[in-house]
Amino acid sequence: MVAVALMLVVVMFAGQALAAANAPAGGVASTGRVIGQTGFAYLGGLRTFAAAVLWARLEPLYDGYYEGKSVDQLKEFLPTMRLVQTLDPQLEQVYYNAAWIVARRGRMDEALAIARDGIANNPNSGLLRANYVQLLLIDDKIGNLDEEYKHAVFGVGPNARWANTDDQFEGYGIFRTIFRLKGDTATVKKINAVQAQLKEQGAQPGSEGYLHVAPGRN
Repeated sequence: MVAVALMLVVVMFAGQALAAANAPAGGVASTGRVIGQTGFAYLGGLRTFAAAVLWARLEPLYDGYYEGKSVDQLKEFLPTMRLVQTLDPQLEQVYYNAAWIVARRGRMDEALAIARDGIANNPNSGLLRANYVQLLLIDDKIGNLDEEYKHAVFGVGPNARWANTDDQFEGYGIFRTIFRLKGDTATVKKINAVQAQLKEQGAQPGSEGYLHVAPGRN
């Protein structure tokens, strides 16, 4: 039943998008365009709902339901993750997990492309900046340093948004690696101070399982 409902949402979404795009301007046709665009906007809520339903079906992955499988064995979830990204580009966690699965399967270029797409759709996400930096570290720690530094600077800045203190604690640990490589001891000290505050606020790093330890981040 859930699969049928989701398929109907996708079909309606595609139909409304096509109607809005193809209706010519002017007269009665202009009214058709307005109706198509209005329906398209209305279906935005249904799209995000469908994405939430799909993501809820995958969420046991993070609660240990699939703990018997390594991350690189979870390729069967990738098509659903890609559909979730299409339906709700602002659902941040799906980009991280899809990128990590692909990276673990040795397809680093594709993993980095997923990570960049996540940032493009969620430019203020600290989680996705940390995800991207982490992948760059794995890809080529020194060779990607300038790109890593740019995202690390944003990630510890005032415009970065974090869903919870756990993600922020882990993300700051990844960014700290970059500032150490850059020899920026002042920022490293600031990161340590922020992490201490997050600990006092109850941060439990690693509890959500979104971020993995980057090489040499400690």
